[in-house]
Amino acid sequence: MVKTRPLVLDAMIVTGNTKAAIKAAGGGSSDLWTVPPDQIHYDPRDNVRPLDPTRVRKVADSIKANGYDRKKPLGCFVRKVGGEDRIFVYEGQHRYHGALLAISEGTVIERLPLVIDDAKSVTRSNLIYAGIINNDGEKLTPLQLAEKIVELQALGEDNATICARLTITEQTIRDCLLLANAPAAVHKLVRDNAVASTLAIEEIRAHGGEKALERLQKGLVDAKAAGKTKVTKKHLGKPIAGIAQKKITEVQAKQLLQALQSVLHDPLSGKLSPGTIAGVHAALTPLTDLLDALPAKAKHRKISTPNEHGVYTRHETIKAPLFKRSGKYPYEIHLAHVATGQWIFSTSYSIGNGSGSSPCVLRDGDPTYPTRAQAIRAAVMHITREMEDPRKRNAKEAPGIHSWLTRLWQTPDPDWTEEMAGEVAK
Repeated sequence: MVKTRPLVLDAMIVTGNTKAAIKAAGGGSSDLWTVPPDQIHYDPRDNVRPLDPTRVRKVADSIKANGYDRKKPLGCFVRKVGGEDRIFVYEGQHRYHGALLAISEGTVIERLPLVIDDAKSVTRSNLIYAGIINNDGEKLTPLQLAEKIVELQALGEDNATICARLTITEQTIRDCLLLANAPAAVHKLVRDNAVASTLAIEEIRAHGGEKALERLQKGLVDAKAAGKTKVTKKHLGKPIAGIAQKKITEVQAKQLLQALQSVLHDPLSGKLSPGTIAGVHAALTPLTDLLDALPAKAKHRKISTPNEHGVYTRHETIKAPLFKRSGKYPYEIHLAHVATGQWIFSTSYSIGNGSGSSPCVLRDGDPTYPTRAQAIRAAVMHITREMEDPRKRNAKEAPGIHSWLTRLWQTPDPDWTEEMAGEVAK
């Protein structure tokens, strides 16, 4: 008879007294709070990842079956709104929305656990860093990371700081920015999971944005013909061999010309070394007919005043290209000059069957921007985040919107000053 060994089970857990254990360990409870769900607020701009309805549904089902896991508190901070102190969630948005969905379907949750950040540590940059780091269990895609790196740079974060805080390399930043500056159609291929971000970056690095898009689109046709839904290297034609691959394309030449134009128009170009200034002028002087006029300085623009409801009705509107099929402008940016060195923006959209708008108002705690161009760039980042919504991301208007956003992002800022550059560098 074959000898058997009895299965050795772990010893049964004997639970102890929580308060006694915490006291003995010298712990405290002041950092963890419990708050009624309807007293917690949410702003999608505070979260690095767009809200995924499918994931919210999954979390809600889990909560309905098992209850809310109190070991996973929400990360929050306190924001001043209209003179009131309000709690906003910035980490755990899917758990928060999952709890709200479960509550709407009959689950009773009287309070949600949360940890509130020290006010001194709450900045837009820190929220972005925390959002990226704490999403490590479900990493951001390279395209999502690229969008956040662009936003951090716009907030004045230098590459060394970004690398140190996100534990990434300069090469990662360069790759992400390659992808961020690619044609909007490449972004759509990546978002639709038709092309891997890494493959898109390789193609852009080797062939430039426009040629990479052409190759990826052709590769997708070949992949679908083979019964596949995603482009791989085998679906792409052989790379151009030899010196031809290193030639500057017409598109790349245009991008270089625009970059030089931005240098020439930059108010701080006079701070460059004499040799650099001479080189830029020598390169551009024969091409002056191709250059756009320097934009008018914003300091000459009139300052708006709000109406009795606090709305700045007199504002400038920048429209995305008309979408001929609907006869509507899919997105509009509204800019108001509210005080010397203070600009604000609001947006409106009409995409597919959906539309929406926000008034041009300045509430307590709302950010302002020192120049018109900086307000435009902030609006571009805001719309880029909104375009992550599947209803907008997959709309027929999306490629045109992304191309428009790219052009706006690259617009020179004629009002940028040395003092502003000094503030960013601090």
